[in-house]
Amino acid sequence: MKSKFLKFKIIIFLVIISAFYLPLFTSTVLAVDYLPLVPCGLSQEAAGRLKTEGKGDPAINYSRPCARCDAFKLTENVIDFALLGIVPPVAAVLFVAAGLMIVLAGANQKLYATGISIFKDTFIGLLIILGSWVIVNTFIQSFGPDQAKGSWFKFTCKDNVITGPGGPGGVCFTPDVLAQQYNTAYPRQNAPELNALISCVNSRIGQFIDQGQVYSYERNNDSCNYTRGQTVCGGCEHEISSCHYGGASGTTGARAVDFNAVGISEQELFNRLSAIRNECGFGFILFEDSHTHVSTPSCTGDTGGD
Repeated sequence: MKSKFLKFKIIIFLVIISAFYLPLFTSTVLAVDYLPLVPCGLSQEAAGRLKTEGKGDPAINYSRPCARCDAFKLTENVIDFALLGIVPPVAAVLFVAAGLMIVLAGANQKLYATGISIFKDTFIGLLIILGSWVIVNTFIQSFGPDQAKGSWFKFTCKDNVITGPGGPGGVCFTPDVLAQQYNTAYPRQNAPELNALISCVNSRIGQFIDQGQVYSYERNNDSCNYTRGQTVCGGCEHEISSCHYGGASGTTGARAVDFNAVGISEQELFNRLSAIRNECGFGFILFEDSHTHVSTPSCTGDTGGD
């Protein structure tokens, strides 16, 4: 009787695990920001195929030359891939396998014991992995500085060294010359319509916006803001003529912004932004897993870059 009751509990547990992991698998497959693992240096053909197939962030130029920060991004991608892409499905398979061993063991005590062992080891392993995250996150959220709360696990890096024609003191170190050459705003700034859009968003859902991570400019390579993403002074984060650089024809500054969530999930922030899309006059809105990209109406269709 005890054995049958244990088998019944195992079956119930497997049903719960399946119900929990199915949506997790779906979200992992449909929206991940750790693929491709190598975020730079791809051929134009490979980069274009990534975006066509929806496997890469459309705002990232995967064919740009690799920079120092890309090494850290690669490390982050590998860690996320292991924790989010490998651990959940492997754990689910082990739970199912262990459950089947227990249910089908019958009088085979060795098979029964193996199933119990796999079940316990997998469960303890998950507790260690997830428990570590909960403890660290709880400690930082409770005692950490305000700028770390809600975003301590997000990747940030800036390449301060800019290379390009002319060497030190050359054109890449004279952004006003670059701005004049590529007909962009100097110093870097938001277009008036983008400032109005951001103000509208903050007046309605500002409490859910991480004000320390409202990004409209290129952060990794400042020269890209003056070259419209042309890689003459090193790799750029966004595509050529991205709305973040003013688009193909904008001359008054950035016409796109990336919003990050605080206190709610990135998906929930996207839903709230979508609800005020017409109210605040968005031209384009795109959920990019780690943030939400919004552009002004004047930049919609200006270029394929985001």
